[in-house]
Amino acid sequence: MTEDLKLMPLIQPNKLFVTENRDHTLYEYYLLGNIGDPEDYVELCHALRTARPEDKFILRFNSGGGQVRTGNQILNALHECEALTIGFIEHDCGSMCTFLFLACKTWGVSKYAEWFSHTVSGGNFGKECETFEASQFLRRQTHKRIREEYKYFLTDDEIEKILTGTDIYLDADEIMERLETFDEAREMQGCGNPDCLECGEGVDGESEPKLDLFGMIKEAVREVMEETKPVPKPTEKPKRRPRQKTFLKTKNSVKIA
Repeated sequence: MTEDLKLMPLIQPNKLFVTENRDHTLYEYYLLGNIGDPEDYVELCHALRTARPEDKFILRFNSGGGQVRTGNQILNALHECEALTIGFIEHDCGSMCTFLFLACKTWGVSKYAEWFSHTVSGGNFGKECETFEASQFLRRQTHKRIREEYKYFLTDDEIEKILTGTDIYLDADEIMERLETFDEAREMQGCGNPDCLECGEGVDGESEPKLDLFGMIKEAVREVMEETKPVPKPTEKPKRRPRQKTFLKTKNSVKIA
């Protein structure tokens, strides 16, 4: 009986809609209610990983969070997604969902959106020594993650309050204001790829791509061949491609064609 109910479409709140346009595909996924088991989000993760750079992927949030292991699975897919990912808060965005929202490349919020941040909730059972070790690990893992995920979005004081049990609530105006600072800080950090022209690390930055053994041999052969050629005319440096910026400064709705 349980399996039959699980197959019924009305029981499954999370929906993926795909619209084929002339030059791109638009994906819209509604992440609603409690985040459940990992197997219920395979379709979402697959769509994120197979979306093309020219595509657009809107994640519409109305959830207070849920299972961390499932959230991590979705978060990994978001980081691997090549499409423009747009996080939009329909109303609730709490707990694990806040990490997913911030992992998107740009954002939008509804007029009465609500943000909720807190420390992790959970428990374990077993022998006394086992529960102690598990709780110690959970504390280290949680504190490290909250500091990393909320950096530049929440203040250091707010982050420390969360770690000591205080809940943080933000309205639509406060969310949008903080996203401005968060977006600027993330752009300054770059993507970490030394060859990336968008970040500029491969053009004007100080870091140089590391060569493996094959690359060193190839580079040595190229230098020898260059010595037998006439000196070429100087060419211009490759221009840095401007980063696509589609920050949604709206609190009413988002419409992406």
